[in-house]
Amino acid sequence: MAGCEGDHPTPISLSKTPVTINELQSRNSAIESDTNKKSDWVELYNGSETDEDLDGYFISDNAGTPKKAKLPTLAVVPAKGFLVLWLDDTMVTGTPLHFPFKLSGDGDHFFLNDPNGNTLEKVDLPADPTGTSTTAPDVSYGAYPDGSHSYAWCATPTPGAPNGADCSADAGL
Repeated sequence: MAGCEGDHPTPISLSKTPVTINELQSRNSAIESDTNKKSDWVELYNGSETDEDLDGYFISDNAGTPKKAKLPTLAVVPAKGFLVLWLDDTMVTGTPLHFPFKLSGDGDHFFLNDPNGNTLEKVDLPADPTGTSTTAPDVSYGAYPDGSHSYAWCATPTPGAPNGADCSADAGL
C-alpha cells in the first residue's frame, strides 16, 4: 500500500525545532519496551548537529487537548538521533519515556506541541494499510528518508533506529 503519494493527508510541520515525528506504531504485538509491554510508540528524529531538549514540550493525539502529556527533562533527542516515546497508558520514571494514552488502530493523529500548546508537528496515522478497517498489527508508519515528511507504511518497524527501504510505497503491504 502506498504512503503519502496523495492517498493520505499531508503531515504538517510548523516546527522551530529540527525534531520531526519520524515513525508511529499502534497495535504493536512484537516490540517490547523496558517494562516488557508491547505498547504503541512514537519515534522522534533530530536532523541537526546538536542535541535538542524538549523539556516542557507536549504531545497529544487530540487537537482539542494540545497539552495532553508533558515531556519531562529526559526528553532530549540526540543530534542525528532518535527518541522513542511509549504510549502505554502509564507514566514510568526513566528512559524510555512512557505516557498515559494510546494511538487508535482505527486511525489517529499525533501532535508535537511547544510549551504554549502550539502545534509544531502533526502526523495523521491512517487506518488502512492492507484493505481492512483497522491498522494492521506490527507495521509502522514512518518517514523515509528519516526526518522527511514523506510517510509510508513500514513492514519492519524500527523504533530508535533509521527507517529502512521497506518504509516506502514498495513495502509490499
